[in-house]
Amino acid sequence: MFKDNTKIKGIKLLAFIALVVLIILASCQKSKDESIGNSEAKLKVNLSVGEPEEEKIVVAGRQTTRRSTGTVQRSNINLGGGMSLEVTVSESEQPRMMEGITKNSSSATALKASGSSVLKVLEKDTKYRVVVYNESGRYLETHDYVYGNEISAPAFPLSAGETYTFIVYSINSKTEIPDIESQEDLETAKLKDISSDLMFFKKTLEVNPGDNNLNAILHHQFSQITTTLEMDENMTGSIESLNGTAFGPTKNSATLRFIDGSLEFPNGEANASVSFPNVQPGIRTITSDPSFLISPTTTTANFKIASMVIDSETKTDISIPDIKITPGHRYNLIIKIKSCLQDVTSADLNWDYDGTSWRVGRTTYYGIYKDDERRYYQNGELIYNEFTAPEANYGFQFDIIQFDNAFNMKVNGKHIFSNSDRDQIQFETVGGPGGTTNIEFEDGTQYGENMDMIYDLRGTLERPILRIMISRNGEVKMFGSKVNNGPLFPLKLKDGKTFNNVIWNKTGSNSVVVSQQVSGPTVIIGKGRGRKTIPCRGAGAGL
Repeated sequence: MFKDNTKIKGIKLLAFIALVVLIILASCQKSKDESIGNSEAKLKVNLSVGEPEEEKIVVAGRQTTRRSTGTVQRSNINLGGGMSLEVTVSESEQPRMMEGITKNSSSATALKASGSSVLKVLEKDTKYRVVVYNESGRYLETHDYVYGNEISAPAFPLSAGETYTFIVYSINSKTEIPDIESQEDLETAKLKDISSDLMFFKKTLEVNPGDNNLNAILHHQFSQITTTLEMDENMTGSIESLNGTAFGPTKNSATLRFIDGSLEFPNGEANASVSFPNVQPGIRTITSDPSFLISPTTTTANFKIASMVIDSETKTDISIPDIKITPGHRYNLIIKIKSCLQDVTSADLNWDYDGTSWRVGRTTYYGIYKDDERRYYQNGELIYNEFTAPEANYGFQFDIIQFDNAFNMKVNGKHIFSNSDRDQIQFETVGGPGGTTNIEFEDGTQYGENMDMIYDLRGTLERPILRIMISRNGEVKMFGSKVNNGPLFPLKLKDGKTFNNVIWNKTGSNSVVVSQQVSGPTVIIGKGRGRKTIPCRGAGAGL
């Protein structure tokens, strides 16, 4: 038998070629790996700041009555003396994303609360630090940056194909960056005893040859609460003083561990003061600066007010208990101050007279015709309506749902404006006896300028277009709506003039006279009512 040498040679040749190919491929791969490992990788840090996540405050305790309606939680706290607090928490309107900043949905630290979160930029010149650890967790290098001036910072010595862990942090300061304790090892590195607005970011990634982007989103590590006190629109007076506002218990500081981003807190307890702007005369709503609370998760925090004077009443040692605090979350705490009131009398006013004309002999007159009196009133004449309010210890309220377009009011013989029935609070500049506009909103806008004239608006007794309030101390305030059935905004007299204080009898009857000078169509439709305080019902026990 003869062997087929030609076939054997062919097999050997194929095996040899395959071996050469494998050697070449291995050599190429080794060369490629060496090239990647030795090539330079550049890092660019794109920094933004994520808002704390919106959370609901849980208010529930023996001193509160809690009810839930959808995403809004409410609690009523009785302060005694016919005054209560309505505590509410609701999601704020979604803010718009800042131009040029987008959410990093692929990042492990991407914002979670899409309905209420937004990316921001740091304030210019704020300091932040970038720290790099290698794949085994050993410290490599640190660079400090000044936001808005990063171009001058040196480059990190990174190698393509390697994996690194990047830490970015700031305390929102233009002068300080806290040092790292035990920074040589990622496992032990920490920021210890931080008492400022700590923001933190961590990401592990493999870098590529050339440019690499580190899209770092700094997140607040402590809670943020903004507190608003506002007077109910049915209250008279204003917020006159506010003292000793604080959240507690909180902590003085916290320690953050790099390895897992966890927070450690000391044993001692503290209170976090809440900073409000100075109380201005006549103010009815006041909002605090955001307060950063250093605290582990709790459901038993309290907001305390040492004292406040509202509508000439002093309340002390007020506590809103059982507030939930979760690190890294944002809260809006809204406290509405309300008086519990009852109408002691009410009287409707239903003037609605079209402009008309009539002749007497050869003379034509212009004005209105009053059916109830069966007589004409010429333009420039006055018409009146009088209410008598019996004992009403909280003053008087007059709600107008349709109006055209000037009036005055006299309380126990004292005008709320000027000193004559003919001096009218005028909402439109008209010819003849009508006069010139002399009232506007506190923001400087007025009817007929970028909004309808007041005689084109309509309201209800629950949502009037005008409200005149006379406090128990005789102080007069007026509010107006800018749209049909809209919210009420404070009104003021123009040219520095003010409403007169009147005398209001808390324990006897009161006379209220409304006067209106005829000028074409003459309309006031509404209701006036005396009011007194009553014990608040449906609220928690007094504090």
